[in-house]
Amino acid sequence: MVKKFESLEKKEMETRNQDRLEKFILENRDEFGNNNPPGNHMEKFLRKLNAKIKHYISIVPYLIKVATVTVMIFIASVVVWNNFIRKDRNAISLRDKISLEIYRLLD
Repeated sequence: MVKKFESLEKKEMETRNQDRLEKFILENRDEFGNNNPPGNHMEKFLRKLNAKIKHYISIVPYLIKVATVTVMIFIASVVVWNNFIRKDRNAISLRDKISLEIYRLLD
C-alpha cells in the first residue's frame, strides 16, 4: 500500500514538473529561438557534466585479493594444525588397534 502511494506521489510530482516546464516554454517562446550558444558551450557543458558524474571503483580486484589471502591463510592454518597442534599425530588409530587385536587373536 505504501509503495502504491509513493509511486502515485512520484507520478504526480513528475506531472507537475512537466506542467511547469511547458508553461515556462510557452511564456518564453520568443527568447528560445533567437539566441545561439557560444562556440565553447559544448566543452563547458561536458566539463561540468564530467565533474558531477561519480566515478565508481570496481571491487572485483579487491575481492580477488581477499579470496587469495583467505585461501593462503586456510592452507597455512591446516599445515600448522597438522604439524604442531594436533595431539594424536603419533597415536594409534582405532583401525590399527582393531587390526592388532585381530592379529593377537589369530596367533
